[in-house]
Amino acid sequence: MVPTLHPVTWTRRTRTLPGALLYLPVLLLSSLGSVCAQPVTAAPVPVVRYNFGDDPRWLSPSFDDSAWPVATGGIVPSVAGHGDSFLWIRMRVPVSNVQGPRAVHLTGLGMEPTVWQAFVNGKVIGGQGSFEPRSNPAYPPVSPVMKLTPALAPPGSTAVVAVREWQAPSFFETHAPSRPRATIDEERVLELAVRAGAAETLAENAPEDALSALLALVGIALLFFWRRSGGQEYLWAAIMLIVPLFVALFYSAAFTSRLSFREQGLAWAVVNAAGLIAEIEFMWAIFGLRSRWLHVLWHALWVVFILAATGQAWLLEWPGMERLCRVVIVTLISAFDAILFPVCVREMFRRGGQRAFAAAMCLMELTIGLAAFGYSVHVALGPFTLDLFQLTLTLVDLAIAGLLVKRAVRAWREANTLRAEFDAAREVQQHLVTAPPATPGFRIASVYRPAAQVGGDFYRVLPGDDGDVLVVVGDVSGKGLRAALTVSAIIGSLRTMAECGPGEVLRRLNESLWGSLPSGFVTCLAVRVTAAGQVSAANAGHLAPYVNGDEIEIEPGLPLGVAPSTDYSEVIFQLKPDDTLTFVSDGVVEARSFSGELFGFERTRAISTQSAEEIARAAQAFGQEDDITVLSLQFAPAEVLRA
Repeated sequence: MVPTLHPVTWTRRTRTLPGALLYLPVLLLSSLGSVCAQPVTAAPVPVVRYNFGDDPRWLSPSFDDSAWPVATGGIVPSVAGHGDSFLWIRMRVPVSNVQGPRAVHLTGLGMEPTVWQAFVNGKVIGGQGSFEPRSNPAYPPVSPVMKLTPALAPPGSTAVVAVREWQAPSFFETHAPSRPRATIDEERVLELAVRAGAAETLAENAPEDALSALLALVGIALLFFWRRSGGQEYLWAAIMLIVPLFVALFYSAAFTSRLSFREQGLAWAVVNAAGLIAEIEFMWAIFGLRSRWLHVLWHALWVVFILAATGQAWLLEWPGMERLCRVVIVTLISAFDAILFPVCVREMFRRGGQRAFAAAMCLMELTIGLAAFGYSVHVALGPFTLDLFQLTLTLVDLAIAGLLVKRAVRAWREANTLRAEFDAAREVQQHLVTAPPATPGFRIASVYRPAAQVGGDFYRVLPGDDGDVLVVVGDVSGKGLRAALTVSAIIGSLRTMAECGPGEVLRRLNESLWGSLPSGFVTCLAVRVTAAGQVSAANAGHLAPYVNGDEIEIEPGLPLGVAPSTDYSEVIFQLKPDDTLTFVSDGVVEARSFSGELFGFERTRAISTQSAEEIARAAQAFGQEDDITVLSLQFAPAEVLRA
């Protein structure tokens, strides 16, 4: 959108900001200054006369302008409603007797897109922009200090200063009045006055710029909150908070920018497009709207609006096209508000709706409607002026602030509840994945270190009645509660399989898991070791075990839960006394360093002869990214003989 063409509409669209915990106190303080403005005492001004239209005779110092209207209080009305975009201003300014070079400076040219030329005693001394037919106005019109020759303005004389203006058309034909004034003095003095004025303007804008910066910081914080919570409303609220900072910076830079009015129009469109999209998506998220066609229509209206607003800035030399753009702009604003108002009314009466925010938006729509039809949105209250638009804007901001604070509190409570559930799940899992029992003839050690509160790795050691031992190690895809629930189901099923062979264990687990893992799977390795050291092993997609540092060749069958009725072949080999069988999960192999390097199979094989604790510690120190499980089984038949 191009705020230079309709400040009310632009302020509304770029300042509808969501609040957060930090925003609320700042907004309460700033609203005191935005709702009520202090009365301003007008400074004495020279006699200023003006006339609408364009006539080259009006620049002559001898022209009799006594029939022209006098600007009451120095205020010159806009060209709106006078059937002509041209305006002439004439002032008689005394020339002081100064030592250094003299110059003239114009102030109060207004805040409308304007092309202007300045004349002193009939001679052109400066200006901005280009007139019709290739109109390219300046926004805002800012006069430099323009030098005067001694012959043009002799000391002690009275110079006739004339200003010719052409004001670009407005959305609603409502230009703001201006308060022009000309000063002739020493050039150095005027330069110092200009710098002082710039510093004063910077100081006046500092509170609003500081507020915009603070809100942008809140927006950045909301971006981090969005990344953690995933709530889309926080993303759109963050964008709406960050955009005004760019608007404020652009506005401050506009007074010294060398960008033309057309280039500024493009820049405004780019900056505010993000704000418009965020505003629509924010309301869409918090209102819970579902209509796809309404969503598309709403965005389409603003896309066309931005194109028309940009086109108006570039088509000023073609009055017909420029007028068409204005018609399109007014129509689109009306269409957008015609959609927004009933949506907000519906939200006010919807059960569980965001009533405060919807009501504030309705009040703002009514205020915008009054401005669109030419009614004033400023109400005089004695010496003060109440800005209805700023009042409704403050109400909208407060409503959004309350909404986000409420959601933040609710999210905090839900996080506490979820944290308690995770703690309970971790406690249950610790009881499920316990240290292996003491088994005669074997030295068994294990380490289990989940990457999150609860993990998806599991192991189970089940001694048999005849001195055999069944070892099952596995990994459920994914993490968190879903993986932990699958682990609990698997360990519960294993309690009845202590006497089964490895292939039978995997087959029965696969049957129980088939159909219950719609988007996942389970890798699993089952091994039975007899009292004589004979090993039979079956694999369902898990990492092969190591014996004394050598990887066992074993066929990797399909992971559990992938296909029904799957058979798993077994491999048989013999352990010698003191041989060690080592099982690891992929959290060891896939440990990743800060530079992105994987721990890898070679490092895993090299440390597989170490204890379970040393292997887990090495992988974790390298860079843990997944659950780490290590189980070692050493064949020790001599202990049985000694016993």
